[in-house]
Amino acid sequence: MINCKICMKEQSSDPYFVMEKGHYVIYHAPVEKQLVGYLYVEPKRHVESWHKLTSDEKRELPEIISQLENMLYQEIQAERVYTLTVGEVVRHLHIHLIPRCAGAAIDGLELIQRAAGPMGTGQPVSKADIRQFIERIQAHNGK
Repeated sequence: MINCKICMKEQSSDPYFVMEKGHYVIYHAPVEKQLVGYLYVEPKRHVESWHKLTSDEKRELPEIISQLENMLYQEIQAERVYTLTVGEVVRHLHIHLIPRCAGAAIDGLELIQRAAGPMGTGQPVSKADIRQFIERIQAHNGK
């Protein structure tokens, strides 16, 4: 779709690109979200709702999410990974994986709302922190 932010992102060189898996692309959330390990899983093609996914896309998705969750538990010692879709602002189906680590100042709905919202979590996170995380994940997955 021409005006879709996700479709346009996938046609450019995005610094938050993590990897491709099957019919999906995984990106890290931008530094403004202030949360290392916050990932987006996005179909490569423009799809606006679950029922429009192909059978292959539907089959792949649970395994991809499971692998990413396991990786978050290992790499950043996440205690919980919140998984959700919203689709209100960007009309391209995408899944948010929002990790919560030990000692986090906020959790549950407050963490989800702040991480997914425009203000971020308030945690001190740098672009270098995110870059290092992405590089570890890529090395772990053979990229």
